[in-house]
Amino acid sequence: MANSEQGSEALYALRAALDDQRSKVQPYARQSEVITYEVLRALDDLFMTNLMEPSRKLAAEEDHYRKLSTWGVNKALRSVLPPTLQAQPFKDFPSRQANQEKCDDLLFECAMLEIGERYEAWLREGIIKGELRRHSRPDDDADTDVLILSDHAPSYFDEEIGWNGLQWASSVATWNNRGHERRLEQRHRKMARHMERCVELVGGWKVSYSTTKDIDDYFSEWARLYLKRMQSQDLVGPDDVIGGRPFSRYVSVLEALSARSQKHIAFAAMLRARSRSADMRNLLTTYANRTYFIESVSAYMDADTREISEILDSLILSGENLDVHTSRSEAAWAPVVQASSETFILPVYGLDINPFQFLLTDLRARYESDWFRIANNREARWVGELEQLYAGPRWQRNTGNLKLRLDGKVATDIDFATLDTKTNELAIFQLKWQQPVSLDNRVRRSTGQNLVNESNRWIDVVLSWLTQNGVGELVGRLGFQSPKSPTVHLFVLGRYHARITGFDNHDQQAVWCSWAHFKRMRTEGPRRSVSQLAGDLRSSVHQLRSSKKGESSMLLVGELPVVINPTSTPPAPLVKPAPN
Repeated sequence: MANSEQGSEALYALRAALDDQRSKVQPYARQSEVITYEVLRALDDLFMTNLMEPSRKLAAEEDHYRKLSTWGVNKALRSVLPPTLQAQPFKDFPSRQANQEKCDDLLFECAMLEIGERYEAWLREGIIKGELRRHSRPDDDADTDVLILSDHAPSYFDEEIGWNGLQWASSVATWNNRGHERRLEQRHRKMARHMERCVELVGGWKVSYSTTKDIDDYFSEWARLYLKRMQSQDLVGPDDVIGGRPFSRYVSVLEALSARSQKHIAFAAMLRARSRSADMRNLLTTYANRTYFIESVSAYMDADTREISEILDSLILSGENLDVHTSRSEAAWAPVVQASSETFILPVYGLDINPFQFLLTDLRARYESDWFRIANNREARWVGELEQLYAGPRWQRNTGNLKLRLDGKVATDIDFATLDTKTNELAIFQLKWQQPVSLDNRVRRSTGQNLVNESNRWIDVVLSWLTQNGVGELVGRLGFQSPKSPTVHLFVLGRYHARITGFDNHDQQAVWCSWAHFKRMRTEGPRRSVSQLAGDLRSSVHQLRSSKKGESSMLLVGELPVVINPTSTPPAPLVKPAPN
């Protein structure tokens, strides 16, 4: 069969399987506060097991099942969160195995749909290729179709390169605060016995604890350090005004929520160690009366209750902003969830992973004009960071956003330029501060097109201008002094990513890399010349692309077994492991 026919057959089969998978998910769509509460308990268990039980070794099948299930967050929340808030008393109850299994099934089936939709888009775009194969089932020897998918585009999972840089940036933040963290760890050990006396298991399943100012102060400090590790918060500067207040005020409330969450996790871990029969789903996820919670946060921060209530609106997932936070593949890391008018449900997974992504998504939707004003100004902060990287007498710098004209019209601009006076080499920069990119197809396509197409055009225009006017003319317009025309190197920097799945046509006349990757190479080798830096960046990016792990998995979409990048064809589709 020709490759095009195979691809069409594979795409048709996957689309039919997705229709079946949607039918599987539909029966779970019951919107109620009770079910929402139980689903959030399942999410806390899914994401927090490694933290609560670091020594627990999962069987390979269960580990694979849980990792796949993490893709079901948004579709599951869309299935159960009520669209409007009704006034009703909150129903608290212990989480039992029967309900847990239903919620686990919901998350898993939603994940199969989410991942299947991503594969469908990638198959349609040619990022992966597919082939249907007939295989015998081991249980009854009957034949069944298996969809084999394999990566096709060289850019497949190129996001790994940017994630590698972001992990480095997070580790730097951790290292810079390591001394402070050690002191906090010592402080925690000293007050651990007192904390043990403050917590108890009520009714055999529910956590209850008292606190002190010393305990609260400790977790407040820890929250500030922990939040500094998280990516993408630099989209808005601390002093940028959004919604009528500086962004730092939102961060202060987020720190208060994080401190409360970290404290709760610590007490829950103590109870879990003391009573192994206590279920983590009952220990981790809690709730609070809305008015009481707002007043408590306000008192804790010594702040105006109305202001805290308004800020919390951007940290709460409810039916009102459900589409904003769950219509994409990027999981909604909700700090607070509201399913009725008078009660907040308080999961911990969102605050532990990255609540900034939730906050920033909400602020962008809620205060659109403020957001775009801030976006227009954020490049100046980035230029300032570059200027610091090139401080010193060796480097001449231009931060003035020089406009380049062709045929009498402004054709493009230069965001930043620096001249290495030691080697007479000129570095010219194009800065692309895009939104953080996960594997959401719409965001991926939009960001990739903007980054690659516009940057390729920038490279073409700059080189055309240099051909027409000469390097010496550019040096003069930049205000630099050089005895002769320098060698020119072009750099395209993506704030979070410079390589994105599905986009392979980068103009290689420039160096393309993420900001974190560039910053690491520059800070670890400050004596590198421009040409050495360019060469090392190209080599590093090539090495990272060559060592990408990509994705290898197997799942069941509808009734169709799907295998991505197999090392061997599995004998049977993935099914839910039996409960422990």
